[in-house]
Amino acid sequence: MNALTKETKQEVDGKREVTEVKPQVKVYSPNVDVYETENSLLFRVEMPGVDETSVGITIEKDQLLLEGKFQIPTVERGQVRLAEYREGNYQRRFTIGKAVDSENAIAKIKNGILELTLPKVEPKKTKIEIRTS
Repeated sequence: MNALTKETKQEVDGKREVTEVKPQVKVYSPNVDVYETENSLLFRVEMPGVDETSVGITIEKDQLLLEGKFQIPTVERGQVRLAEYREGNYQRRFTIGKAVDSENAIAKIKNGILELTLPKVEPKKTKIEIRTS
């Protein structure tokens, strides 16, 4: 019905544009466990099908963005009868309330589990002296 409506609208408008329709990539929210110790924050993120070249980790101000991309390998195995495993991207965003040392962060991925360790840093304490006029 939607395609018919678009065709009719194009005929009424007098426009005949051919546009390529790209399939939308699904974005999944991965399961995450977050642990806090005295010295660090540890994130365990479930990203099946993602390897180390397809992971993105970004820290900007107090926002942590975890991303992963996966594709199903193309293997000819016969006629598909059931397909539940889909291509797509993983994405989760967290607000980090603690100051972290992103320069010394450690990230590892093994068997589809990303482990990210963010060392904490003590916030700077500044004493401001009052001047007398």
